[in-house]
Amino acid sequence: MWRQRTSAPDLTTLEGTVVVTDGSTVSGVAAATGRTAWSYSRDVELCGVSGAWRRVVAVYRGEHGCGDVTSLDARSGEYRHTRAAIADDAVAMVRSLDSVGTVSPNRVELWRSDLVRTVEVGRRETPVNSEPQPGEDCVTDSALTRKGLLAVARDCPDTSGDGGAGTGDDAASPRTARHVALMKTAPSSASEPQVDHDFTVPAGAQLVGIAEDRAVIYVPGTGVPAKDAEDTTGSRFQVLAKDGSYTQYPAQPSTTLPADGTAPTGPAGVFTPRTADMPHHMTWFDGTRVVAFDPATLRPDFTVDAIGTGAAMAGKLLLPVVNGIAVVDEGDGHTERIIPVDREGYEGTVTLQVQGSTVVEKRGDTVVGLTG
Repeated sequence: MWRQRTSAPDLTTLEGTVVVTDGSTVSGVAAATGRTAWSYSRDVELCGVSGAWRRVVAVYRGEHGCGDVTSLDARSGEYRHTRAAIADDAVAMVRSLDSVGTVSPNRVELWRSDLVRTVEVGRRETPVNSEPQPGEDCVTDSALTRKGLLAVARDCPDTSGDGGAGTGDDAASPRTARHVALMKTAPSSASEPQVDHDFTVPAGAQLVGIAEDRAVIYVPGTGVPAKDAEDTTGSRFQVLAKDGSYTQYPAQPSTTLPADGTAPTGPAGVFTPRTADMPHHMTWFDGTRVVAFDPATLRPDFTVDAIGTGAAMAGKLLLPVVNGIAVVDEGDGHTERIIPVDREGYEGTVTLQVQGSTVVEKRGDTVVGLTG
């Protein structure tokens, strides 16, 4: 077993490397040994870190916000690409296997592997004309991306006259309405998003999962589980498709997203759902359990009590639980056994990922590698 300290809010692992941060320094730690393989540092604030395309992506503060971005080879730390642009003073990271980007209340943007921007949503860096971009007067609350789809949840001025009834009866306030826009990650012009469909949804709804052609939101409702798929008052999932259709499923109340509509936000002021992709499911940690969604339809298949997101290993789903690691059948969600783990008094949320034969856990500001 090995351990390293980190100041990063999220756990990033790829290519046998565990990414840790200390102030403005980003380091690649070999998952198998816990030894630091490389480090990269600058004399400015580190705003965020993520990973894709076998690279670590580090976002630093520049002259105009958190817009200086560098990508490094995940194994060696060698420089790959850089970009510099205007950005907000604080950002959260969003990623998929195909895109990495940043989210803040004013804007969302994604980059491809050479760090060229493919789309910007909200306040534009350089407006191409005097006409405002649709949604430019909205406040972004969360975003998720997968393949060619970008989903953005945002509060916009309500022009419907009905307070934003949307897809349920518990509407947003008379002044703003919660929207979820499904759009392309790479429109013909990066500064002109192409929206497939824009949904007006119930107040307090948040993105919790995404597939190639749809996204799923959690609606807190009254904080009591919806009775059935027709119940528009209880807690529920709504699957929103690009063609404008939606499907609803009852959900257990989330401790992370309570009925009062409040959502935890980090320094960037946006909600970042704790999600993890599995071979046969997309998962979301709701605060007390992991919900597994079908990767194509986003139908909720099963839930497992847990203390954080997990990962796949040897055909099983590994989930952190209070007394160890649960080995879960990904077909039906039943727990086959629990591997005891002594977390030495730590009782908070755990993020679990796998690199090779090493199970990596992030416990607060400590990353632990478990082998053997």
